[in-house]
Amino acid sequence: MLKQRGLSLVELMITITLGLILMAALTSVFSHTLGTNSRSLKLSQLQEEATAVMDLLVGDLRRTGYRANAHLLVVDPDNAVAGFNNTITVSQHPDEAANSCIIFDYDANSNAVHDGDTERFGYRLRNGQIQRRSAGLGCADAGWEGLTSPDLIQVDVLEFLLTERMLENVNEQVVNVLAVVSIPSDEEVSRELATEVVIRNAY
Repeated sequence: MLKQRGLSLVELMITITLGLILMAALTSVFSHTLGTNSRSLKLSQLQEEATAVMDLLVGDLRRTGYRANAHLLVVDPDNAVAGFNNTITVSQHPDEAANSCIIFDYDANSNAVHDGDTERFGYRLRNGQIQRRSAGLGCADAGWEGLTSPDLIQVDVLEFLLTERMLENVNEQVVNVLAVVSIPSDEEVSRELATEVVIRNAY
């Protein structure tokens, strides 16, 4: 008759220890994978939100100075609408960094008439948020509309650099836009977006 033989206390302790080490390693790998996936998701969301806002800002900025009868500036300057001329200005709110606000006008309804505040636009940095101008407000005024949510995106930098250059004997204005955004809960997750906008309608 065979005698049954179980594990000794030492063998049992070794087996338990190896099992615990294996479980700890698997837990560590799983936690790291979850952390990486969560960070990637945050970064993707940040990129998507920031890109959408920048696309809106840049699209609006490109229209600066547009007016429906622009051809009159060449063929009949005396009767051309001058209200949209040289309206682009770079400034800032007193509590924000220099060059963090830009205001401009364009003929939004294409009626060749400057309709006042409804055709005055702009963007600025205020309290970590990108805001859009409304009712013809100045850079220092309250009442601008928020485009980004401080809970989702922290805007660390918004900067506009306005320059002029000659291209084939034509003087054109150029705005370089820089935005640096991060996630409020994790400032290490950040993105920098930079673009150049040529203002083709500025006269």
